[in-house]
Amino acid sequence: MSADSLVVSLFAGAGGFSFGFSQAGLKPRFGAEIDPDACRSYETNVGSPCHQVDLGTIEPVSVKALAGGQRPFIIIGGPPCQGFSTAGPRNATDPRNRLIFNYLAIVEELSPRWFIFENVEGLLTSGSGQDLARLVRQFVGLGYSVRLQKVNLAAYGVPQTRKRVLIIGNRMGVDFDFPCEMFSYDSGKARKESSLPMAPTLDQALAGLGPPVADKSQVSTYASAGPVNAFDESMRRGNASPGVTQHFQAPDIAEKRQMELLGPGQTMKDLPQEFWHESFKRRANRRVADGTPTEKRGGAPSGIKRLHGNLQSLTITGAASREFIHPREHRPLTIRECARIQTFPDKYQWEGNSASVIQQIGNAVPPIAANVLAKHIQKLDGQFGSGLQHHRTKIGPKLLGFVLTEASGMSPALKNTESLLAGLHQGSFSFE
Repeated sequence: MSADSLVVSLFAGAGGFSFGFSQAGLKPRFGAEIDPDACRSYETNVGSPCHQVDLGTIEPVSVKALAGGQRPFIIIGGPPCQGFSTAGPRNATDPRNRLIFNYLAIVEELSPRWFIFENVEGLLTSGSGQDLARLVRQFVGLGYSVRLQKVNLAAYGVPQTRKRVLIIGNRMGVDFDFPCEMFSYDSGKARKESSLPMAPTLDQALAGLGPPVADKSQVSTYASAGPVNAFDESMRRGNASPGVTQHFQAPDIAEKRQMELLGPGQTMKDLPQEFWHESFKRRANRRVADGTPTEKRGGAPSGIKRLHGNLQSLTITGAASREFIHPREHRPLTIRECARIQTFPDKYQWEGNSASVIQQIGNAVPPIAANVLAKHIQKLDGQFGSGLQHHRTKIGPKLLGFVLTEASGMSPALKNTESLLAGLHQGSFSFE
């Protein structure tokens, strides 16, 4: 593999980001990931080595050695996001937050032509915006022209509304844009309707799968001999089996009575309190009970929730196979259903127990979105060739622009982030 196409995948997980890039012809030379199960899943499906290393402690020069001392075409990856996530307590001092700067240190050492950094939207307001501003400032200080944008991956064809922060940079000093949106979307919680076609719905994403089996060692046979829609066809492609693994459900489902009472879009708070489980009661009353500010206790609890079949899914997380209820059946989604919503093809196989597998799926960048990004970078770079700077006015390293929200209003925390980034965009930040 030449340096012109060398891809390095950091915080590679089970390989969603890498798989999407591979489908575009940009297969990573290797992935780097701390979790052994995810590393094995990566190697099984992506087909390149995954080095089980702690990217929080490894010296960047060691990563450079893994790349054969070559300067990569692109580095891709998203450091663990739990310290920023709105799905749980947010803590600006969480040591996992430092991993974003370990990513930056590796970019500095390897000096790739491009990089894509992915993270959750909670990063936008972490540390009152200072974390993000510092990260962007240092990327620019390394000589990169960067754009930052909060995107909803449903706009790239993912059958769920999944908001993520993307920072893309190039060291040629040229301007560029993010991929154009391709779809409208509506999950009942996040909505953007336009003249664009609607992203695949949850029903379309799950179509073609047969009923869940009772034993996870069994294969669940497809509901029909051939695909029933375009999404089903894309998921079946390359699967030599007559069915799928990880599509199982124990017959004695807990909370089945609660599920029977839930309508589409309803959550545990819509049930009589006698059906609330204890952990939900504690979370629901936490702010009243102990005065914990909203921004430090995570999002409002919802417990189990029934999804809309005719809309896109809510964001798939490591809790989805416990909390997300099938739109019509009185059961949680199976692991394979969550994988489909994350756009992992049916041939994809994971290593580890069920808890590990759903965590790997929930943490992943959906391959379909990764593929869109890969093809866009290829187009941007290929359009101008290796002498990119000679075919377009060179701007030099700077923050080219940013999009933090499409909403008409901003929270005070987000306004602070906007102010910090605007200062950098206008050139008022000094480099460290």
